[in-house]
Amino acid sequence: MKSFIAIACLLLAVTAIHAAEPPEKFPDFALMDKDKAAAVARKQAEADFAAGHYRILVFGMRSTEGDKRFAKDGVEVKVIAGCVVNDGILDGARIYNEIMREKLKAKLGRDIFAGKDPTESIPPK
Repeated sequence: MKSFIAIACLLLAVTAIHAAEPPEKFPDFALMDKDKAAAVARKQAEADFAAGHYRILVFGMRSTEGDKRFAKDGVEVKVIAGCVVNDGILDGARIYNEIMREKLKAKLGRDIFAGKDPTESIPPK
């Protein structure tokens, strides 16, 4: 019985710690027109890179192999939409990814996206 109580208390403590962490705020490009999404994406990519949050934004049905491919370089693959997208999502993801790609190339000294299928990891222009 003591073990059960100890385990229950531990689970409650872990749950409370995770509940206290604020959820990550990320712009919802779907609610923006393409110009607003592009401006917000530019600002978000700059802030994320400065904070050490390296991401690539993706949408639609795709393989998860890219997640593993980029994870080894510390780049998170963040899904921002499903198969239905609008101009805000398209331009937001494109601008964010262009900025992040250039900054990561400078930081890593190589293009980790070279030779990859661009439609899988970086939305087209």
